[in-house]
Amino acid sequence: MLREMVNKTEWNSAASSEKRARFLQSWEWGEFQQSLNREVARLVWNDAAYVQAIKHHLLIGKHYWYIPHGFVFKKGCDNAALWAALKDRFASDSSMFIRVDPVSPASLLNLPFTKGKKIVAATQPQCTSVLSIDRDPAELLAGMHQKTRYNLRLAERKGVVVEPGDISSFIALNKETTERDKFASHADGYYQNMAKQLPRDFLKIWQARYQDRIIASILAVYFGDTTTYVHGASSNEHRDVMAPHLLHWHVIQDAQQHGYKKYDWWGVNPKDETRAAYKKNWSGITRFKRGFGGNEVCYPDSCDLIFSGAWYSVYSLFKSIRRFVA
Repeated sequence: MLREMVNKTEWNSAASSEKRARFLQSWEWGEFQQSLNREVARLVWNDAAYVQAIKHHLLIGKHYWYIPHGFVFKKGCDNAALWAALKDRFASDSSMFIRVDPVSPASLLNLPFTKGKKIVAATQPQCTSVLSIDRDPAELLAGMHQKTRYNLRLAERKGVVVEPGDISSFIALNKETTERDKFASHADGYYQNMAKQLPRDFLKIWQARYQDRIIASILAVYFGDTTTYVHGASSNEHRDVMAPHLLHWHVIQDAQQHGYKKYDWWGVNPKDETRAAYKKNWSGITRFKRGFGGNEVCYPDSCDLIFSGAWYSVYSLFKSIRRFVA
């Protein structure tokens, strides 16, 4: 049986109990999505599986449901029966499809979708690096690349100071970063809404200051046993003082002191450059993140589970035209 969950404590107890808990399935992230005028469904199937789905509207007047990094499995469950229940739930409101960024291949087995399944580009980074931080700081330092250790010590010697930050400074630096590195970025309002809606113990903003100028800033999410680096930005000035190295080292130590066991770098290139997830403009940031150590984790391909083949064809054509025009 599929039921709606209305109890925040019960939901987060389940979602945070996994090893390397994923904040995208947290109650807080769902509330943030609701603040963006998106409907959120928190569903429990037979007390065995939990899934948070977010409704996205399309320009063609239709909508789909997006499941980011789901499911949360509390115990063994009948996967086919679970998906059949979800199909009934979401098809009943005329959804075009369900988009899933899965964390386990098993979650997409035995799907009852007669209109098909299409592999699509992941909404979230498909590969990441995860650092175990429940160790002595000396051991963490020893596991870093020699150049990474040198650079964070250099930042200390240069007098870089790490402190709590503010969203306006992050946004200003983010403009420099996206223009310099040609990264896609959310609109300013998205980040402002994150800072406004998410609790202070869930989202923390950190910044690095040098000679009274803020030159680096990051947004980190704290949930379950994991601290996740979700967004970062840095100035075009004073890049030689290596502020981002010291900034991340400080956040890692803070997370460790508060009992977190993992630091998720939230996006690196796969080691196999032939994979579709590989992005050439991520080579520098991937090298930076791997310098701290950690293990690569790659998720299965994301996919659209289609209810209406005809409308999905229209949607695909519309997307192709927009890419061509852009």
